[in-house]
Amino acid sequence: MNMELNQLAQHIGAGVGDLSFSIQLGDDTALAARDFTLTVAHSSAITRITAQRDSLNIVWTFEAWQDGYWVTLLVESVTRLHCRSLTSLSLSYAPDSAGVGQCWVPNVGKDVYTPGLYRVDEIGDHNRADKLIRGAFADDHNPGLFLGTRIPQTHEHEYTLRRMGETLQFDCTTVFSKGTSVGTRFVSEATWICASKTALEAQAVYASHLPYTPVRSVDIPVGWNSWDYYASSVGLDDVIENMECIQHNPALAARVKYIVVDMGWEHMLGEWQPNYRFPGGLARLVSEITSRGFVPGIWTAPTIVQNPSRTAQCHPEMLLKNDYGDPIFSERFPNSHVLDPTHPEGEAFLRELYTRLYQTGFRLFKVDYAYEFSAQHNYFRRDYGCYDVWRHLFRLIRECVQESHIIGCGLPVECGPGLVESNRIGVDIHNHWSHVEWVCDFLQLSYWQHGRIAISDPDFLIVRGQHTSLETNTNRLNTNAHNPNYNGRWRRGPTFTLVEAQTWASMVMLTGGSLFLGDRLSQLNDVGQRLVERACVPLGVAARPLDLGAERRAGLWLQELATEYRLTLINWADTPMTRTIVFEALGVATPEGVSEFWTEQYLTVQQGCCAVDLPAHASAVLVWSKIR
Repeated sequence: MNMELNQLAQHIGAGVGDLSFSIQLGDDTALAARDFTLTVAHSSAITRITAQRDSLNIVWTFEAWQDGYWVTLLVESVTRLHCRSLTSLSLSYAPDSAGVGQCWVPNVGKDVYTPGLYRVDEIGDHNRADKLIRGAFADDHNPGLFLGTRIPQTHEHEYTLRRMGETLQFDCTTVFSKGTSVGTRFVSEATWICASKTALEAQAVYASHLPYTPVRSVDIPVGWNSWDYYASSVGLDDVIENMECIQHNPALAARVKYIVVDMGWEHMLGEWQPNYRFPGGLARLVSEITSRGFVPGIWTAPTIVQNPSRTAQCHPEMLLKNDYGDPIFSERFPNSHVLDPTHPEGEAFLRELYTRLYQTGFRLFKVDYAYEFSAQHNYFRRDYGCYDVWRHLFRLIRECVQESHIIGCGLPVECGPGLVESNRIGVDIHNHWSHVEWVCDFLQLSYWQHGRIAISDPDFLIVRGQHTSLETNTNRLNTNAHNPNYNGRWRRGPTFTLVEAQTWASMVMLTGGSLFLGDRLSQLNDVGQRLVERACVPLGVAARPLDLGAERRAGLWLQELATEYRLTLINWADTPMTRTIVFEALGVATPEGVSEFWTEQYLTVQQGCCAVDLPAHASAVLVWSKIR
């Protein structure tokens, strides 16, 4: 049997070994592959490994696909069983192209603070486990190990990494929710494993298990949102001021469709009625927006219920409970509880909210803080895995808002496509360089979701800063300016310089996704206005990070539009650099010259190359026609 498993490991790719599985039962019993007598059967492109022990039947499946395998583990029992988790695949990996400590490990972000590429030497308890995508790559041009979970999912599926000398140990584990952990049949989520491709190649192949639907430019939402400048202090007068600024700017007036009032309109989370800053209520707000030719949009966080609200105090039955039967507290929102959308009272609450907002006239719904569900919760629907709960929530909202545009903000990609029109792909942007870096950490591992899951939403197109604003103070309260628990990232350092604002605008464009202005437009100077006007053009196609795995952040992004190529260069360093582009190496025909998008300067290509000088934190967008 070991010989056959070794042969299977060799087919996966160089450096892979020690294939195994394990089962964690509710009585703390742990069973591994070594505890069974395994039988192997080959059928076409599928290898099935079966075993029996007592009342358990095991089927371990390896299905060949695109130079890799989809791996699942099935456990059946004659009697009811309490199964906490299935580790459908354990393996060792010994990279041969670099020291193991310097390999890059993809981290999509089990929490918002840990996305990006990490050296193995940097992996600590905070990011030892992750979800959706995992692996190890020495650089951007040698094959490495890739692990990815099939979408959509039902249960949480986690990838755990341990270093053992010069070998890495990976465990791919499906965790069952409290309601689904008792039964007679358990199936793990599917992991695709491949060890014969580069990071970019493997991620592209993995993404292809989801159908790609081209995104039309006319379907991309373009609008203005109140949050980034006003936060929770927004009022009706602020909305009117920015609408009038848009109307007086011909370029923006021709493109901006939606006006979205974000957090701050509500009396309280859980009590979704307008506060005193919106005289005339939501009906007047809708009237003010529609009378100017815009489409009204509104922010909600439907599963967060603040403790002092009437909803929490008078209707605790709709809240998620702990094992003692008491309402749990939100992990991410202080002094708040979490609504159970599968409870009949919770469903009724949600239907009333979204039906009322739709009938008032809103046609874009930003649904935020939708990340509080996990396998550890006690849902009213005991047969639901955690991703079933999210799908139930958004399908219920869809029934109420009908044809409206829904933006998922915190909706896990694991839920799959078809739930929302747009979906956030990264952390909040703010006008600080630390946030631009942070969004890239997400984007280089999520760019492929555009057109497969939904339209990518990179957050707001903001440009205000030291050289682009009429104000000397472009931000107000910063409650975490010195908080060490934010990994030195949250709104750290000075606000945008001109080149940093331009780089963020370049990144928004290369996503190909939604465009929501987030500045107080009347306070942008001429330079800031010009940046916004140039960048606020929907493109529809996402760029690919060609140098994924070369450094911590990709700095070379290729975007293939209908009639032109765009190559975005980003200097992530704190010092200037010169980047020489060899077009043949990009896999495209060498142009005679290119135009730089921001300066509109024409650059001649000589001997197939083009050199671009980039100041610290700067970007350049090279554009050339696909037709010579």
